[in-house]
Amino acid sequence: MASWLGGSTGPDPLTVLLVVILLVRFLLWSCLGTYIDHRLARRQQPRKLKED
Repeated sequence: MASWLGGSTGPDPLTVLLVVILLVRFLLWSCLGTYIDHRLARRQQPRKLKED
């Protein structure tokens, strides 16, 4: 009876798993967005011709 009254020790494993998945998803989304912005910025720069 104590288990459904909140007497369990520690957080629910499913809640911990959900939080970890959301954090990983946010980090991957941020890194991917930064990478795409970097690639687009490099592509839009005019290419310099080599001068001899």
